[in-house]
Amino acid sequence: MRWGTFVLCLCAASLLGQMTGAVASDEIPIPKPRPSAAEIEQARKNKPKSSGGLPEEERVCRDRLKRLDVRFTPVRRVSGRGGCGIEHPIEIRQLPGGITLSGRTILNCTTGLALANWTSQSAAPAARRIYGSRLVRIDQFASYACRSRNSKKGARLSEHAKGSAIDLGRFILADGKSVEVGFPGARETRRKAFLKKLRTAGCTFFKTVLGPGSDGYHKDHFHFDMAQRRRGYKYCR
Repeated sequence: MRWGTFVLCLCAASLLGQMTGAVASDEIPIPKPRPSAAEIEQARKNKPKSSGGLPEEERVCRDRLKRLDVRFTPVRRVSGRGGCGIEHPIEIRQLPGGITLSGRTILNCTTGLALANWTSQSAAPAARRIYGSRLVRIDQFASYACRSRNSKKGARLSEHAKGSAIDLGRFILADGKSVEVGFPGARETRRKAFLKKLRTAGCTFFKTVLGPGSDGYHKDHFHFDMAQRRRGYKYCR
């Protein structure tokens, strides 16, 4: 064999060996270890939950409203100065049992759900039991409003400014009777019983309940809100 031919064969063999080694190392990749069940579960918990751009908690709340037959419309995010606003606001048009609300009622879902449960479990049954008539409309005096508490300058931000409060001032029955919130007269036993029932029940569903006798700002309506306090404390007067 000539020297040139020998060198050429030697180089070809070396190159073939390198290629064979590279193929061999690539043919059987080492698989990554499978995550443990605990790791999979933790990853599932850490994954943000949403549906249609809504947080899971908001989606669940709205599903509950639908099951209660509450008619509502999602509205665009509400924002204002000094912390005012609602991230995921809704406009409630009708409460359980076909009970309507006067005016435009814009709230966050949590407050809307509390209102729906209070209406269906307390206000509507109380109207039938005490007046023998069906509750058909509730006149709301205020829902969302970017303002301080009682609209006082320098006061803390009102729960109305967060969509977490609603003021109710009048209840209309199917027989045409209108029940106003206020101090009942000495002989208005049914009105007294009705308003007392509504006010007492309010503290079951809401975090704050104010009304006639609480202060001069609430002499003609009930104020219900979902203010968060330490240890779940409720303020009912």
